[in-house]
Amino acid sequence: MLPPELISLITLFTGDRVVAWVLRQFMNPEVYRSILLTKRRILVYGQVQSGKTKAIMDIVKDPFYEGIQKIIVIQNSLLVFSQYRERLHAAEIEFQIVDKTTTSLDSEVIILMNNKYRYNRFLKASNRPSKYITIMDESDSYGEHPLVEGSIHDYYVTATPHHNMYNTPEFFHRIKTIDPPEYYQGLLNINIEYNDSPIEEVVSNFHSETAQDGGMMLINNIRFVFEMKDKARNLSQKFPQICFVTLNHKNRIYFGKMESKLPKISISKLIGKYLKDVKHIVFIANRMSLRGLSYVSSNYQKHLTHQYSDLQKKNVTNALQRMRIFGIYRDEYPVKLILPTNNYKKINKMKAALEVDYELNRWFVLA
Repeated sequence: MLPPELISLITLFTGDRVVAWVLRQFMNPEVYRSILLTKRRILVYGQVQSGKTKAIMDIVKDPFYEGIQKIIVIQNSLLVFSQYRERLHAAEIEFQIVDKTTTSLDSEVIILMNNKYRYNRFLKASNRPSKYITIMDESDSYGEHPLVEGSIHDYYVTATPHHNMYNTPEFFHRIKTIDPPEYYQGLLNINIEYNDSPIEEVVSNFHSETAQDGGMMLINNIRFVFEMKDKARNLSQKFPQICFVTLNHKNRIYFGKMESKLPKISISKLIGKYLKDVKHIVFIANRMSLRGLSYVSSNYQKHLTHQYSDLQKKNVTNALQRMRIFGIYRDEYPVKLILPTNNYKKINKMKAALEVDYELNRWFVLA
């Protein structure tokens, strides 16, 4: 066995925290502590809905961070939090959400919604951590969070790292690219149909194509809530066999002549509980169809099969983040994205952006 001093020198030379973790019992404790406390900025990049949340769960459960508090910064959205809560419970991770009742931070995993009110509650807690890591989900939408000033390691998690905050890869000490899983259906392998037909014809085609097995469609090209409601009412009259759901601050369901409110629960519970026996579902949403939200049941048995969008006036980042139809689907059902014909060039730009981002390539240490 090599002496601890030599093992410490070897570990310092590698600069790799994994090596430090493996050799921690055989090296100088002070050297190990210095490696542990070295500031690191780490980018975690993966395509839209390709497994970034799982990567976050893996970071939280990493033995290297045992005993160190993990602060996960998420979007300022109760729907996103509901989705996170389900994933954390499924991963058997105990956590604490910062809210108006928070006076102390007692859990090793802290969930912090990204708004000033929640952050101020965090600052007023009696036992704020002195040693912690920060995991910022959808980080490109807000840049650096104030918590990075005092954290050991900062994880920037995003599907669009080219957006406004990461001008050069040299900002990061490490970059991790998540390889899309075997069953992932994303922009590079889904069916894309260019169609200038009225929305009524698009919905009719959706119903015909999914007549045997059923399906779910998302329409997210309607800007205003009153337009969403009017469209849902009109379509439900023409297609009484299809359930239409509008998602905004007050979710509603339209089924033939029936119209009623829906409870404020996660989209996955909505699909898996309230709509589990409905064969054809069409969601009409705008802000509720952006980044961070998955249109899939809790058991992953039901997912979007069709999406109708118009990306012509969207930038590449916004267009990619609107792609809720992307996902990991084990049933191999061919999903379809329907767009107006003038979206063709925008899709090519989106594909080019994915190729640039993927060149970030796997784990590596920058000089």
